[in-house]
Amino acid sequence: MNRRHFLRQTATTMAALPFLPSLLPNLHALEKSNCSLILIWLDGGMTHLDTFDCKPEAPPDIRGDLVAKESKLEGVFLNENLPKIGEILPESCLIRSITSPEGNHDRGSYYMLTGRRLSPVLLYPSFGSVFGQDKREGNPIPAYVAIPDAHPYAKQGFLPATRAPFEVGGSPGVKGFSVKNLNPSPQMQRAMDLLKKVDALDGAPRSEEETVRDQFLEQARHLSLEPEARALFDVGKENEATRNRYGRHQMGQSCLLARRLVEGGVRTVLVRDRGWDHHRNIARELTFGFPPKFDALDQSISALHEDLDRRGLLENTLVVLASEFGRTPRLNAAGGRDHWPRASSTLLFGAGLKRGVVVGKTDPHGEEPIDRPVTPESFFHTVLAAVGCDVTRQFHTSDGRPIRVVEEESEPVKEILA
Repeated sequence: MNRRHFLRQTATTMAALPFLPSLLPNLHALEKSNCSLILIWLDGGMTHLDTFDCKPEAPPDIRGDLVAKESKLEGVFLNENLPKIGEILPESCLIRSITSPEGNHDRGSYYMLTGRRLSPVLLYPSFGSVFGQDKREGNPIPAYVAIPDAHPYAKQGFLPATRAPFEVGGSPGVKGFSVKNLNPSPQMQRAMDLLKKVDALDGAPRSEEETVRDQFLEQARHLSLEPEARALFDVGKENEATRNRYGRHQMGQSCLLARRLVEGGVRTVLVRDRGWDHHRNIARELTFGFPPKFDALDQSISALHEDLDRRGLLENTLVVLASEFGRTPRLNAAGGRDHWPRASSTLLFGAGLKRGVVVGKTDPHGEEPIDRPVTPESFFHTVLAAVGCDVTRQFHTSDGRPIRVVEEESEPVKEILA
């Protein structure tokens, strides 16, 4: 085998590893926090009027066909199909006054996930790409994992590809689930050993780019060759009672996998649950199915809270349930609700937060906030502040332009921060 053929074969082998990002310089530590973040993203636009901001006194075409019940927090009405979440509400924080001008899925998602309005000039990084990416010498576990994949705007933006999410590429709830390409090929270890020998022929000190490349190669080797690293992604290692408590569906097993990952050292986990864009028959779509949306959500989120608390992880793990916008207060002719960015809700619990705090209030029809409006900038700022991120830190674009982690004018929702 000549040198050219060896290098071509090595490149082909390494290209098969999905977790090997571009060879770009690493960034300095962003924070010294030991917290983790689990973001449950309800893709499509969760209806606030049928979940956490129900209006039982409103006319039928506003309140809809679903029944609301007052929670343990006075004046807070939740859907009756979310009883287990209702039980943990006194241990959580609820923001009912998120407001935004962005009613398009892409633009609304971008705003909530990055804390910035979509711009043709610059693509900003999301939560997982700015938090938890501090120097991790000796830790080959990815800092940011997406289940089953990342929203297009939940990625690294203008930051180096070293901060991109590691996408598992499938549903943990499916029998036989495994992370694509995580099992090693027989040739991988040999190729890596040969690469080290070729590098050693140079004799010159390692450059920063080469050092970063070596770190990624070591991460790839560890994830593929070490059984304990691969086991982090195997929910089958959990006992039957735990798996059943979360629910044998995609949402439940994804939340279970998220818990396993943060327990194993992952700093940010994004759980992306599609199918929340209900323009027709919203009451039926949320309460029927295999499983119904509400049942899966209620079981998964309450199990995650219980499990984190029981394992002593809750005080260092922030869980956020969010969506790109709310839904129209008035039902449309098809019995659904359309896009409505002027009001939406988000649920949070865990690290960095007070308990049993409700922020904001919408008008009697749930059209817009009448108390304590919260912008996506403030929401983004609040989440990062809660997990101990240095929100004053600046990144630099490829042309050297300084960019703060959060907008300079934004303020966190201090009422919920511990």
